[in-house]
Amino acid sequence: MPRPKLSQVNLGAELNLPPEPDSGCRDYDITKETKENEDKRMHSPLPERTILNEGGEDEVECYGLKRNIPRTILCYILGLFTLGIFIAALYWKPNWKAKFMYRQTRLDQADTVLLKDMYKQWFLVRVQVSKDALPTEKRKKVEETKCDNANKTNGDQSHEQEFMRFFRFQKLKYIWETEGYNFFRLRGLESGVPCSDMYDAFTGFTADEQKIRRDLYGPNEIDIALRSIFVLFVQEALNPFYVFQVYSICLWIFGFNYILFSVAIMAMSLISITLTVYSTRTQSVTLRRMVKTTGTVTVNRGGQRGVEEVCVTDLVPGDLVELPTRGCMMSCDAVLISGSCIVNESMLTGESVPITKTPLPCPPMGVDDHPLMFDPENHKRHTLYCGTEILQGRPVGNQPISAVVVRTGFSTAKGDLVRSILFPKPIDFKLHRDALRFICMLAVFAFCGAVFVTVIKITHNASTKDIILKALDVFTIAVPPALPAALTIGMVYAQTRLKNHKIFCISPQRINLSGMLDVICFDKTGTLTEDHLELLAVSPVNSDGFVMVSDPSKIPFGPFVAAMATCHSLTIIDGELKGDPLDLQMFHSIKWNLEEPKDGELGNFDHSMPTVVYSSSEEASDAKRIEEIGILRQFTFSSGLQRMSVVAKTTGSPNFSIFVKGAPETVALMCDPASVPCDFEDVLKDFTQQGLRVLAIACRELGENVGYDEALKLQRSAVECDLQMLGLIIMQNTLKPQTTPVIAKLKKADLRVVMVTGDNKLTAIHMARKCGMIGPTEAVIEVEATPPLVHGQQPSIKWTPVEAHSHHSNNIKTNCRRENGQVPEEVQVTFTGAETAIDINSYHFAMDGKTFAVIAEYYPELMPKIATRGTVFARMSPDQKAQLIEAIQDLHLHVGMCGDGANDCGALKTAHTGISLSEAEASVASPFTSQIQNIECVPTLIKEGRAALVTSFGVFKYMAVYSMIQFSTVIILNSVDAFPSDAQFMYWDIAITTTVALLIARNEAYQTLVKRKPQAHLIDSSILFSVFGHIFIQFVVQLLAYIMLIAQPWFTPLVKVEGSIVNYTNYETTTMFCISSFQYIVVSFLFSKGPPYRKPIYTNILFTIDLVFLLLFTIFVVMVEVPAIYNFIPLKTVPLDFRFMILGLAVAYFLAAILLENFLAENTWLNQIISCRTCRSKSLSKHAQVEEELLADPNWPPLSSRPLIAAQTNGKCVDEGSVTQRSGKPAAEGSVETPV
Repeated sequence: MPRPKLSQVNLGAELNLPPEPDSGCRDYDITKETKENEDKRMHSPLPERTILNEGGEDEVECYGLKRNIPRTILCYILGLFTLGIFIAALYWKPNWKAKFMYRQTRLDQADTVLLKDMYKQWFLVRVQVSKDALPTEKRKKVEETKCDNANKTNGDQSHEQEFMRFFRFQKLKYIWETEGYNFFRLRGLESGVPCSDMYDAFTGFTADEQKIRRDLYGPNEIDIALRSIFVLFVQEALNPFYVFQVYSICLWIFGFNYILFSVAIMAMSLISITLTVYSTRTQSVTLRRMVKTTGTVTVNRGGQRGVEEVCVTDLVPGDLVELPTRGCMMSCDAVLISGSCIVNESMLTGESVPITKTPLPCPPMGVDDHPLMFDPENHKRHTLYCGTEILQGRPVGNQPISAVVVRTGFSTAKGDLVRSILFPKPIDFKLHRDALRFICMLAVFAFCGAVFVTVIKITHNASTKDIILKALDVFTIAVPPALPAALTIGMVYAQTRLKNHKIFCISPQRINLSGMLDVICFDKTGTLTEDHLELLAVSPVNSDGFVMVSDPSKIPFGPFVAAMATCHSLTIIDGELKGDPLDLQMFHSIKWNLEEPKDGELGNFDHSMPTVVYSSSEEASDAKRIEEIGILRQFTFSSGLQRMSVVAKTTGSPNFSIFVKGAPETVALMCDPASVPCDFEDVLKDFTQQGLRVLAIACRELGENVGYDEALKLQRSAVECDLQMLGLIIMQNTLKPQTTPVIAKLKKADLRVVMVTGDNKLTAIHMARKCGMIGPTEAVIEVEATPPLVHGQQPSIKWTPVEAHSHHSNNIKTNCRRENGQVPEEVQVTFTGAETAIDINSYHFAMDGKTFAVIAEYYPELMPKIATRGTVFARMSPDQKAQLIEAIQDLHLHVGMCGDGANDCGALKTAHTGISLSEAEASVASPFTSQIQNIECVPTLIKEGRAALVTSFGVFKYMAVYSMIQFSTVIILNSVDAFPSDAQFMYWDIAITTTVALLIARNEAYQTLVKRKPQAHLIDSSILFSVFGHIFIQFVVQLLAYIMLIAQPWFTPLVKVEGSIVNYTNYETTTMFCISSFQYIVVSFLFSKGPPYRKPIYTNILFTIDLVFLLLFTIFVVMVEVPAIYNFIPLKTVPLDFRFMILGLAVAYFLAAILLENFLAENTWLNQIISCRTCRSKSLSKHAQVEEELLADPNWPPLSSRPLIAAQTNGKCVDEGSVTQRSGKPAAEGSVETPV
């Protein structure tokens, strides 16, 4: 669904300052404006703030600032007094830095800007000044808008800019425009340039003109800056948790003289920082190597200056480049204006099928017509994208293959994808948010503990130094600084295991999200089905209608065969015919040949033809050509237009011919109605309901007045009209053998599956039934929406149940006679279908892209219900696929998308988890790339995601309880003026906790995908009950141990040594050390859960060995007195019977903890009592609310004869039985027209 614009909300509520017209610069303070003033300024730039990229997905709030020198000096002085903590806080919070070090000022006078993106992230960026000038086409645009924007600037503003003011933000350049009083993103030729200018205005720059533009646009390179090791190290060390560790280490060293423990913690922190820096540096080097482009390119200098070889980094927008016929790697975005190219775009899209690029259309313009503007999205079939490989170039005549550079550097399509990697969208992952909340809760515990320790120390007449040190130390114990790092360990191991499954990840944060998926959307062709299509039959049109022919090679030559021979985008690469699998099957079926003549070769034609197809005699030894057709032009297939066409000429024919191939519904609309058989819709429905892929072909012969030159200038709109229907091509697309078992596995795990495809709706429904997305007893309701055809008319929606099969046991037999009168050939197509009764109460919606667009625009109230029950979405454009993902996400569901083609890129990036099926090791098309070309990667990724998610929760629970165990120990010991020793802290934190945190995540994912999903957030009754239950039990056990100790007849209380901060050689410390050591081991065992999300604990061999060793060593230390160990730790000797009592108490704690974790915390009835059913019902997710509405409404979906009227009052549906159909006729049974 569309995101809200920043201009629709309070513009910078955090920094909402009223303007001061009397001063160009003022104090930077946080105040609030009245609503009236805000409304007046909402949609117009203010002197001190504005909106960049308004209405786009990269919308940014911008505030003008100027450095305040006195404030800056005071801030650095304060930083010295706080030992750098204040400066670090300003580093973490740029908006705080802006508040304390800057004043707000007018944008045209600012030396710094404060930016806030749509994800509420703040950035401080320096404004720079240069003498660069705008290029000609940009200055024209500015001149055209001067009059419109003259009133938006103050009277004292000059329209002339001696210097250009700009800043760079996330690799893009924003320049100041005085007339618009705003910073605007510097763009190339992708907007505001007519298509005709690509041919007329950009005929080549001189070297000086190119240099001027290069100074403005910068070098044409996607440069991943490699920060030095030192800078990376410092930036990582400034992480708040490492700063907290520095504070803790300083306290331990200078306050308690814990040198050994502090050095160990410091070494661990340095190792952690080093590994992070190494990983970051390695990823940067890999990405830099992957996107770096080198080489030279031929540019046209214009006029008589000829051509010149220049480095690819010197290219600028507007350069006219010549491309080699042997192919090359594109280093910029360029629009093709001469010749054609065969391109491999797998680097960007993950789809390795070669794509044909043709010259940009330039239709003639009338006197009052608006020029056709160039748009890379609408003209992507004519645009060569940076990062794609040109496999082959094909010039036309004597003209070279020429293209105009439209974008360079990070502004290119490849640069945009790289920026999405460098500056990813923040993942709103509840685990991390809840972890921070829980840390705050632990901080509250620490504060209470510090108050308790302070009171105890005061009552014990402790020194001020002792009181301060002990109180501060409580915070270092209760708040685990390594918790955020520990939460990522599961993702690290999961990423390694995914790589072993040939699943590569460029966004590790999304691994945990993949364990939370509720809905998985699949593309059909190439994802659920095989890439290749088998041609089942063709159905030419004759005087009696459609006829069936199983072998197209036996059809006599005519327009139908000519269309099959020419209407494709096949090409020869390295001596092998390459192209779309569908085109290959169609072309091979007629047993024709294809060749690409060399430059200047005419063959049997009067003019040069880029591609020639011909049939030859199989009997003749010289393989004499029988029929020969030259393909002059191609209008390549477009998913938005759902068709392609060619201009061709047959040898011996005086005229050129047009051949069109595409979706039957689309092609039929372009044909003369008299040429379309009356049973067209019925025949098409019969085929598509059987899951067959059907294409229609049509033709038209051009007049004698259309010669070679005129044919080269024909526009697509003039070609694809007034056609004659030739017939149908029927392809069979079989499911991949892995598809049905995987779909069954996902549905068994209660994961909803959805098909999103560009294929025919009935074909998609059949394939959905065949693969198990729709069960044999589940109904399919076809939703058809019609937009208003005239002004004032209401759109309507028709809800029609789709039969499980149109023909159950009938056979369709059609006799087909060859046109030359030979023996008739009988072709039989058998339709078989299930006879199972359909349950209308269990239904799925199916619709096409047109219906989806109508509902989204005219009936948005229905979208939640469509997104809840929709299973088949056909004829969906790439944008609609992404919109569907967003609609499902709006139901508070986690959505995954699996696809294989360029049409899926938007959806792959929009989904929480996007999986691209590609042979490339890593594609920037989606967060995950699978080299295994089937959907088995989906359950694998979900299982690994669930394992990583459960591991993160387990580590979190362990770290929280571990902190509270140590917290309880320190509180009890502080109450008697005792304290753990340096070595005891080392054993707890290094020997136990560190090894546990490193090894607990090594459990592999469980082999079975279960129905129950793991917890998605920490604020859950079972998790909170488990954590607080363990905290309570461990505190009680430690308290019992202390009570048992003081009850012993041999016990002597601690006598505090005067002047000593720590007293650790005593009975109290020894007892607490022994019992708490067992507690750490017990909780690490309990929180390393196995099935149903991870394999059993014993499969994690290293972790099992570690636990066994720690347990045996702890038992040994407790039961056996070894002087060397007792002196090192240190411990005080206690009688053997008391040691058994400690061991027995540890066993009792183990049993109580198992009872709590495995029985009470997992008890559904108990969780319902704790969470309160009433409270839960009030906080149902949007998806659950929609499901309840659907189940509670017996009239939904509206399959009765009564229409459903959308009342204009509340925008809700009102069932009015008295309303009749617009046509005045009763609705057919089983369907209803729903005016909207």
